[in-house]
Amino acid sequence: MSTSKLDGMTQPGDIMIGVLIPVHLDRIYQKVSFDKTPPKTMCTMFHLESYQQIQALIFALEEINNDPNILPNITLGCHVYDSCNVLHYDLEGTLQVLTGSRTSFIPNYRCLSDIPLSGVIGAAVSSNSLLLAHVLGLFRYPQVSHFSTSRLLSDRTKFPSFFRTVPSDAFQSKGLAKLVLYFGWTWVGLVAVDNDYGHQGIQLVKQEIVKAGACVAFTEYILVSQADRNAQHIVKVISESTVKVVVVFSTELDFIPVAEEMLRQNLRGKIFVASEGWSTSFLYSIAKFAPVFSGTIGLAFYSGVIPGFEHFLYNVHPIEDLQQTWIRIFWEEVFNCTFLDIENRTKIVRQCSGAESLTSVQNSYSDISNLRTTYNVYTAVHIFANALMDLHTCKDGKGPFSNKKCADIWDFKPWQSSLVKTCSWYQYQSWVLILKYCWQNQEATILGEMAASIVLAWIVGFTGDLKRLTQNFGNARS
Repeated sequence: MSTSKLDGMTQPGDIMIGVLIPVHLDRIYQKVSFDKTPPKTMCTMFHLESYQQIQALIFALEEINNDPNILPNITLGCHVYDSCNVLHYDLEGTLQVLTGSRTSFIPNYRCLSDIPLSGVIGAAVSSNSLLLAHVLGLFRYPQVSHFSTSRLLSDRTKFPSFFRTVPSDAFQSKGLAKLVLYFGWTWVGLVAVDNDYGHQGIQLVKQEIVKAGACVAFTEYILVSQADRNAQHIVKVISESTVKVVVVFSTELDFIPVAEEMLRQNLRGKIFVASEGWSTSFLYSIAKFAPVFSGTIGLAFYSGVIPGFEHFLYNVHPIEDLQQTWIRIFWEEVFNCTFLDIENRTKIVRQCSGAESLTSVQNSYSDISNLRTTYNVYTAVHIFANALMDLHTCKDGKGPFSNKKCADIWDFKPWQSSLVKTCSWYQYQSWVLILKYCWQNQEATILGEMAASIVLAWIVGFTGDLKRLTQNFGNARS
């Protein structure tokens, strides 16, 4: 099976981790006929927060590889692919990681036979993670998602090798419903993205609201198959309804066309309740959205701290070769300039010199005050490292396999490296305080009463931009 060459980067190592992150958030919607090969998907909207997640990945690997107490004399590396939030790119990236080839996929064969693959981090989108979980589950490769929250993924019978560093939407949906009921709102509208994440999440919100005696005026879906996401119709329904409160269960990307349409139709006087998919997004913080979204409340992942990470972010520079394509795009995006080459040498543009300083700008890349998804990526890398460390330090006679044997760190099978067979504890701060990756435990038991959430309130700041106030709920410990 042939595959296209995806944008990506590789950091060499003795043991590899595959990583799927949407460095670009969107794509150009092209007309597709069924009588010829579909055109190549063109990715758009370079995402600074996603690039920050890439840096957290590299930072975590450097931490692990420089620590003599973690995997001594073993280097952990990675293959990273830009999924663009597109299903077939997530799938292609996974197949390329499994085979170890960027040009073809050979089932049940790995080109890099001397370099083990420990597992995959990703995907970000729940619908994509569901497909990947089926594929990776066949080979028993562990999969740890940093952003997929669909409760469907909690089924350990269907997805025995899937894990995540975020909680299931079973908790978030109930939390959003409780927010609505706490303020005494009994007449609300519901809007959700038209995929597994949105459908499953909003159904549970609706169920909890109705069970408490409140009423739902409408339920509208953001159509991801359309470039405009059916925004005009959705906003028309919201504006003509008598509801004052609208719960929006969406990702940041898919809600953008709806938010823009709200500005065009001059929508005012509504209170929005936001899911974690867009509640902390910088895309909605700019001043033009203040009249629409001031007063919005929502839930968010718990924010973690990564010591030394800020200095690491500022040291990124385009002279690096490891991630040359992405860092060039990043630099041009941040400083609004262009690196001149043979193709554009005659264009009149502001040229990038490479002497620009990241310390002179403030944006979502440099902001470390709310490391949520970024922290989840960082955590996922350390979870793999700890699982491999357990495998490395295993003693025959005390191992988890037949006759209490241990696996060979240099020649292990995918299911032997799996987090579900490692059965050890790892602490991290998110909605969930403790993740126990053990074969016997069900996710509901693992998460159980450990869920802790952050409630956000959006207010207009002195500059006109939207600022977020936070309040901790649950039993989270700092």
